[in-house]
Amino acid sequence: MSNCWCQTQTSQLSGGIMQRFLQLSAEEASLALRPTLVKGRWKNPMISLRQQATVKKVAIQNGTVGSWTPGQGGWLEAWDTQKKHTVMRPPKGHANERREEDRVKKIQAAMATMPKKIEEHRAALIKAKPVKGLEKWLNETSAY
Repeated sequence: MSNCWCQTQTSQLSGGIMQRFLQLSAEEASLALRPTLVKGRWKNPMISLRQQATVKKVAIQNGTVGSWTPGQGGWLEAWDTQKKHTVMRPPKGHANERREEDRVKKIQAAMATMPKKIEEHRAALIKAKPVKGLEKWLNETSAY
Protein backbone atom coordinates (compact mmCIF):
# COMPACT_ATOMS: atom_id res chain seq x y z
CA MET A 1 0.00 0.00 0.00
CA SER A 2 2.76 2.48 0.88
CA ASN A 3 4.39 1.82 -2.49
CA CYS A 4 1.11 2.77 -4.22
CA TRP A 5 0.86 5.94 -2.10
CA CYS A 6 4.37 6.99 -3.05
CA GLN A 7 3.68 6.38 -6.74
CA THR A 8 0.55 8.55 -6.64
CA GLN A 9 2.50 11.28 -4.88
CA THR A 10 5.36 11.19 -7.38
CA SER A 11 2.85 11.22 -10.21
CA GLN A 12 1.58 14.51 -8.77
CA LEU A 13 5.11 15.88 -9.15
CA SER A 14 5.16 15.02 -12.84
CA GLY A 15 3.51 18.27 -14.06
CA GLY A 16 5.50 20.61 -16.33
CA ILE A 17 6.06 23.28 -13.70
CA MET A 18 6.92 20.67 -11.08
CA GLN A 19 9.48 19.02 -13.38
CA ARG A 20 11.02 22.43 -14.03
CA PHE A 21 11.08 23.08 -10.27
CA LEU A 22 12.80 19.75 -9.60
CA GLN A 23 15.63 20.67 -12.02
CA LEU A 24 16.51 23.86 -10.10
CA SER A 25 19.45 24.18 -7.73
CA ALA A 26 18.77 24.54 -3.99
CA GLU A 27 19.17 28.34 -4.07
CA GLU A 28 16.92 28.71 -7.12
CA ALA A 29 14.35 26.34 -5.60
CA SER A 30 14.22 28.37 -2.37
CA LEU A 31 13.57 31.53 -4.41
CA ALA A 32 10.91 29.70 -6.45
CA LEU A 33 8.95 28.94 -3.26
CA ARG A 34 8.53 32.60 -2.28
CA PRO A 35 6.78 35.53 -3.99
CA THR A 36 9.16 38.02 -5.61
CA LEU A 37 8.95 41.77 -6.15
CA VAL A 38 9.46 42.58 -9.85
CA LYS A 39 9.27 46.22 -10.99
CA GLY A 40 7.15 47.23 -8.01
CA ARG A 41 4.68 44.33 -8.38
CA TRP A 42 4.59 41.05 -6.52
CA LYS A 43 4.94 37.96 -8.70
CA ASN A 44 3.46 34.67 -7.45
CA PRO A 45 5.83 31.84 -6.50
CA MET A 46 6.69 29.27 -9.16
CA ILE A 47 4.69 26.60 -7.32
CA SER A 48 1.66 27.19 -5.12
CA LEU A 49 1.47 26.41 -1.41
CA ARG A 50 -0.58 23.29 -2.20
CA GLN A 51 2.12 22.07 -4.56
CA GLN A 52 4.80 22.94 -1.99
CA ALA A 53 2.95 20.79 0.54
CA THR A 54 2.93 17.94 -1.98
CA VAL A 55 6.70 18.28 -2.54
CA LYS A 56 7.26 18.19 1.22
CA LYS A 57 5.00 15.14 1.66
CA VAL A 58 6.87 13.27 -1.07
CA ALA A 59 10.19 14.23 0.54
CA ILE A 60 8.96 12.86 3.87
CA GLN A 61 7.81 9.64 2.17
CA ASN A 62 11.14 9.24 0.38
CA GLY A 63 13.22 10.24 3.40
CA THR A 64 14.86 13.16 1.59
CA VAL A 65 13.94 15.85 4.11
CA GLY A 66 17.03 17.94 4.88
CA SER A 67 18.62 17.50 1.46
CA TRP A 68 17.95 18.73 -2.07
CA THR A 69 19.07 16.86 -5.16
CA PRO A 70 18.33 18.55 -8.51
CA GLY A 71 16.27 16.19 -10.64
CA GLN A 72 15.08 14.09 -7.69
CA GLY A 73 13.85 16.68 -5.23
CA GLY A 74 13.80 16.76 -1.47
CA TRP A 75 13.04 19.41 1.10
CA LEU A 76 15.31 21.67 3.12
CA GLU A 77 14.39 22.73 6.66
CA ALA A 78 15.04 26.39 5.77
CA TRP A 79 12.12 26.28 3.33
CA ASP A 80 9.56 25.70 6.10
CA THR A 81 7.52 28.82 6.76
CA GLN A 82 7.77 30.17 10.28
CA LYS A 83 4.50 30.50 12.14
CA LYS A 84 3.79 34.06 13.18
CA HIS A 85 3.58 34.70 16.89
CA THR A 86 0.33 36.46 17.57
CA VAL A 87 -0.99 38.00 20.75
CA MET A 88 -4.57 37.02 21.42
CA ARG A 89 -6.91 39.98 21.51
CA PRO A 90 -9.60 40.06 24.18
CA PRO A 91 -13.10 39.22 22.93
CA LYS A 92 -15.17 42.18 21.81
CA GLY A 93 -18.01 41.43 24.22
CA HIS A 94 -21.45 43.03 24.30
CA ALA A 95 -21.93 46.74 23.70
CA ASN A 96 -23.50 47.33 27.13
CA GLU A 97 -20.50 45.69 28.81
CA ARG A 98 -18.06 47.83 26.82
CA ARG A 99 -19.91 51.06 27.68
CA GLU A 100 -20.51 50.21 31.36
CA GLU A 101 -17.61 52.29 32.71
CA ASP A 102 -18.70 55.42 30.82
CA ARG A 103 -22.29 54.87 31.92
CA VAL A 104 -21.28 54.56 35.59
CA LYS A 105 -19.23 57.80 35.39
CA LYS A 106 -22.17 59.61 33.77
CA ILE A 107 -24.59 58.37 36.45
CA GLN A 108 -22.22 59.35 39.28
CA ALA A 109 -21.80 62.85 37.82
CA ALA A 110 -25.59 63.21 37.55
CA MET A 111 -26.09 61.95 41.12
CA ALA A 112 -23.62 64.56 42.42
CA THR A 113 -25.87 67.38 41.15
CA MET A 114 -29.09 65.70 42.32
CA PRO A 115 -29.64 67.53 45.67
CA LYS A 116 -29.51 70.92 43.92
CA LYS A 117 -31.92 69.73 41.22
CA ILE A 118 -34.34 68.36 43.84
CA GLU A 119 -34.40 71.72 45.67
CA GLU A 120 -35.01 73.59 42.41
CA HIS A 121 -37.81 71.18 41.52
CA ARG A 122 -39.53 71.54 44.90
CA ALA A 123 -39.28 75.34 44.68
CA ALA A 124 -40.78 75.25 41.19
CA LEU A 125 -43.68 73.08 42.42
CA ILE A 126 -44.47 75.49 45.26
CA LYS A 127 -44.27 78.46 42.91
CA ALA A 128 -46.53 76.78 40.34
CA LYS A 129 -49.39 76.16 42.82
CA PRO A 130 -52.23 78.65 42.55
CA VAL A 131 -52.71 80.95 45.55
CA LYS A 132 -55.85 80.04 47.52
CA GLY A 133 -57.78 81.19 50.52
CA LEU A 134 -56.52 83.90 52.81
CA GLU A 135 -53.36 84.58 50.82
CA LYS A 136 -55.42 85.17 47.67
CA TRP A 137 -57.81 87.51 49.50
CA LEU A 138 -54.98 89.44 51.05
CA ASN A 139 -53.23 89.86 47.69
CA GLU A 140 -56.44 90.99 45.92
CA THR A 141 -57.53 93.61 48.39
CA SER A 142 -55.57 96.76 48.56
CA ALA A 143 -54.20 97.97 51.79
CA TYR A 144 -56.13 100.87 53.52
